Amino acid sequence: MKIRYLGTAAAEGIPGMFCGCRICQNALRVRGKEVKTRSQALVDEKILVDFPPDTYMHILNCGLDLRPLKYCIITHAHNDHFYVDDFWCRLEGIAHDIEEGPMHIYLTEAGYQMALACHGENADGKRLKFHKIEAFVPFMIEDYRITPIGAQHSLDTDPVIYVIEHDGKALLYANDTGYLPETSWEYLAKMNVRLDFVSLDCTYMLAETTYLNHMGLNTNQVFYQKLLDLGLCDEHTVVYLNHFSHNGNATHEEFVREAEKVGYGVSYDGLEVEF
Repeated sequence: MKIRYLGTAAAEGIPGMFCGCRICQNALRVRGKEVKTRSQALVDEKILVDFPPDTYMHILNCGLDLRPLKYCIITHAHNDHFYVDDFWCRLEGIAHDIEEGPMHIYLTEAGYQMALACHGENADGKRLKFHKIEAFVPFMIEDYRITPIGAQHSLDTDPVIYVIEHDGKALLYANDTGYLPETSWEYLAKMNVRLDFVSLDCTYMLAETTYLNHMGLNTNQVFYQKLLDLGLCDEHTVVYLNHFSHNGNATHEEFVREAEKVGYGVSYDGLEVEF
């Protein structure tokens, strides 16, 4: 399997539009990996994870080609992860010479209601098809098994993270979330899956965090130890951190040095990892 990180920032991006902090000013000056757009990923060049307002930037900067993509899974109904208006660009008369059939978008209740309110009769399955999913109810995308797991985030957005399994491999894509609620740990324990790749929310990087809504490096270590304790990971599991905020008190370069001390990789826009 392969994951391609298209964007790796939290809602405000790095640099923040109006921010003069040292992290944002460093990103403006240095650019490169220090600049991070809103989080989005692509699994096996087939399944898009989230649809932020920076999707258009990912077409320009990362070579994302949306035309052949037929599947998108959404983590939750915040607009930095589900910018629902832009799906209008796929409708007839707007988009030409694309793959026939709809793009299938999978999302929980809050996002599903947003989608219907925004697109209404255009969600007829011709160019767009929205599918309502539920936490702890697996579904299939071709021969990929997708399991939504209840996340610890703004609960009114019906947040989930995803376990994606294909051809004997499995990955956990886990943002936005803090330390998981007990019901989610119990479900993961019963899944009996070995994770080859884990991508963890690290919004707060080196800042001290609680267990709610997001994680930092300190909480990542507790979270990953729980995965180890449950037998979901082992010494061969690849771990990357993702979804960064300038409030995390570290530049990309500074954070890489700290994450490497505990064996974690640090994502950046355009990074590809095969596992």
